[in-house]
Amino acid sequence: MKNSTIAFRVVVLGLLLLFSCAPKHPIVDPNNGIQTDPAIVYGVLPNGFQYILMENSTPEDRVNIHLDIFAGSMNETNEQQGVAHYLEHMLFNGSEHFKPGELIQYFQSVGMDFGSDANAHTSFFNTVYDLSLPNADQKHMDEAFVVIQDYAKGALLLETEVDRERGIILAEKRERDSVSYRTFKKSMEFELPDSLFNQRFPIGTDDVIKKTDRKLLKSYYDQWYRPDNMALIVVGDFDIKTVQPMIIKRFSKLKPRSFFFKTPLSTKWKEHQGIKTFYHYEPEAGSTDITIETISRMPFETQTLETIKKRTLNHIANSILQNRLSRMVNKQTADFSESSVFSGSFLHHISLSAISATSEPDKWEKALHQIENALRQGLTYGFTKKELDRVKADFISSLEKELNQVESRRSPDLSRKILRTINRKGLLLSPEQRKDFLEPYIESISLQDAHEALKELWSKDHRLVLVTGNADIDAKEPETAILDVYQKSLINKVSKYEGFESKKFPYLELPSTKAGIRTREENVKDLGITIIDFHNNVRLNLKKTDYKQNEFQFKVCFGEGKKSEPVSKPGLALVSESVFRTSGLGNLDADQLEEALAGNKIRVGFGINENYFSLSGSGDPKEAELIFQLIYHYFNDPGYRDEALNLAKIRYKQRYDNLIRTPEGIMQIKGELFLAKNDSRFGLPQPETINRYTLNDIKNWLSPYFQNSPVEVSIVGDFNLENMISLASKYMGTFKKRKKLSNELNKPGKIYFPKGEQLELETETKINTGVVHVAFPTDDFWDIMQTRRLSVLSRVFSERLRISIREELGETYSPYVYNDPSMSFNGYGIMHVVVNVKPESHKFIYHKIKEIVYSLITKGISKKETDLALKPVLNHLKVLRKTNGYWLNSVMANSLTYPQKFDWSNNMMTGYNTITNDDLTTLAKKYLNIDRSALIVIKPENSTD
Repeated sequence: MKNSTIAFRVVVLGLLLLFSCAPKHPIVDPNNGIQTDPAIVYGVLPNGFQYILMENSTPEDRVNIHLDIFAGSMNETNEQQGVAHYLEHMLFNGSEHFKPGELIQYFQSVGMDFGSDANAHTSFFNTVYDLSLPNADQKHMDEAFVVIQDYAKGALLLETEVDRERGIILAEKRERDSVSYRTFKKSMEFELPDSLFNQRFPIGTDDVIKKTDRKLLKSYYDQWYRPDNMALIVVGDFDIKTVQPMIIKRFSKLKPRSFFFKTPLSTKWKEHQGIKTFYHYEPEAGSTDITIETISRMPFETQTLETIKKRTLNHIANSILQNRLSRMVNKQTADFSESSVFSGSFLHHISLSAISATSEPDKWEKALHQIENALRQGLTYGFTKKELDRVKADFISSLEKELNQVESRRSPDLSRKILRTINRKGLLLSPEQRKDFLEPYIESISLQDAHEALKELWSKDHRLVLVTGNADIDAKEPETAILDVYQKSLINKVSKYEGFESKKFPYLELPSTKAGIRTREENVKDLGITIIDFHNNVRLNLKKTDYKQNEFQFKVCFGEGKKSEPVSKPGLALVSESVFRTSGLGNLDADQLEEALAGNKIRVGFGINENYFSLSGSGDPKEAELIFQLIYHYFNDPGYRDEALNLAKIRYKQRYDNLIRTPEGIMQIKGELFLAKNDSRFGLPQPETINRYTLNDIKNWLSPYFQNSPVEVSIVGDFNLENMISLASKYMGTFKKRKKLSNELNKPGKIYFPKGEQLELETETKINTGVVHVAFPTDDFWDIMQTRRLSVLSRVFSERLRISIREELGETYSPYVYNDPSMSFNGYGIMHVVVNVKPESHKFIYHKIKEIVYSLITKGISKKETDLALKPVLNHLKVLRKTNGYWLNSVMANSLTYPQKFDWSNNMMTGYNTITNDDLTTLAKKYLNIDRSALIVIKPENSTD
């Protein structure tokens, strides 16, 4: 008996080692004849552990790491529903090398933010742990691999920590509940009847979460967290020759902790036939969604070059159909305000084609009729050459842009792309490989190819018709009513798509007279910025960088933005921004303009900032003149269209109706208004107010600024300096002379704060979640060192909340503090303390916040707390300073009005480095006075304390 037992163990051990020799989910197949991106180094250790390494120097000295576990909620048993996600939490709460509470403090000590730099997520099929290292030297890399090793095998899973984490997970479940999530779950039950997917949502069930213990967690951990079921992705500014041996040495030691029997996952569902309808009423939704779709099961197989071709062709066909729907929305010939066309796969085994629209609840029938007709029109008659050429040009342009910027790709983007690709069994191709392979194929696509692709996408012998949201269908059997509407639509004859008139751009002639250059200043404040002032009071700011190849960003600032919004017209800025964005130009509507610009790498948009208006975007240096032409036309022939205003009003109402039923939304609508003593320039007005505005209201407000205010053009990135100056002279120099910048800027008046007051807000929702929001009056933006210190103080405050209310009490998932200083209103700023809680806990949580405030004031802030708060800030600022976005938005934009922004850039790092714990304690005593604060409690209607 004894000998047979030993023999059995030897056999089992042999099988265990045998089965561990190869990865369970190979992510690169070297024998498939397709070359992987040459920059990628792929390896498999003897224990089956896989790794992908890729050197990339943007941003400098930073590395992004992902540990990908090929197991998620679909690998749970019925008794484990939610355990995969629970385990993800537990790996931050004690491991072989980090006692409970030490790991997050370690992250902070090396300059990482818990959340943005160190995080994890659980999905149906994968659990992923993320690290973003601020230093790529051997010491930090080795320490990071210790953390990863602990994730893989070193979890302590202490029972005390399991119990403490339970409340946090239940709080996360409560916070993540929403109308869209509930609708998604109900729709899945309809789409995938009798499927395991409907029983394996990653957040889990309350019953399992409440009874989860160490034993349950460890059984899942030991079964699925094994070296042959993992892949490590490392992308960043490191030396592969140094890092690869480190990985081999450390992760070769990983061993499976249990025998592995991989039972086949049940991913099937009852197949659909004929026409089926679904109705889900959500009165809390802000709109109604109407969808026609076909859904089928597909094998989860490795991508090939042929499947890439097929996916590209499908994308092109869908894009043409999407452009048609967008045209209907923009021209307001449709009874829906948003639309989408999609085909592809999700959750590994689901193939879906769908056409959707969003409408007002009383328009769902017309919207259903319209999308059904649009789909059938495409299926019956196909597309036009003009439509196909536009989409093909844009697709090829995107391939060219990706290749042109290959040397300046950012490591976080690259690592996430690799992660997504391997989890979808995709091919890891370089931009050059993709362009070389796809460009000739795209050029060869014919109208017949696109038409046949659309027909194949919709070739299944069934249709699913879904109506969800706030449409209260007044019928005994709403599904039958939906079916009746759909079948009546099928009877309607459709004709060929007529399209719209094409127009050329540019179309305006330039005046012969041009304003010359008045002054030119080089290397302003030693920042590498060139400033050109023209005689017509147009300024040009230029900074050449190599942060992104073959791209420059621009921002044209003028006027005074939202702070100049007429007091009698609250919300006019919101609707004006939307109208201007969707109106196009005077002589070209938005669709005609997009068609005219097809194949270019240009992005342009209009924005209303707190204290300026802007036209901003990006482009290829070869397209610089085209961008100046766009700027010239927007200033000289802006489009204001009635259909754009009507669409803006509909979308605003839908947004408002959705926001009013969520804690975050009601805070925007009513909370911000309360914190400004009901000043109408704050909060969000009711839709009835927005509906009163006309195009003349918008024109009368914006036109004087377009015509007369000083204009500042800022450009940063990869471009030829003298060429930009020449183009600016050619186009901006033709502007008539603008007004000089006034020393007396528009002073919008004083804003008062409701010191010591309280407000209770109720949301019309069934979701049992509440918020305690404590607001402390601080100051405006312009004392920059004080603003920086208040920002760091808010981080210290946030960390105290996390430790006390999340970690120790388990009452919330993501408490946070932020300071919001006004750039428009003198002396006005607010430090916000936000804690999501169960409605019945708001008094208890408010008391805990008061305790933390009292401690900050009386006991002060330690040097250690300050250092842990500052290090991530300093690391992020180093990265931020090497981005075009920072120099454009934080330094150059609107520097004509606020020249001190140049000095702020020069002293930013020094300024933050000089912040001390005494500085923070002084500010806490000055501003964190609970008697001067305002309290907002948000809870569901009819909840009881």
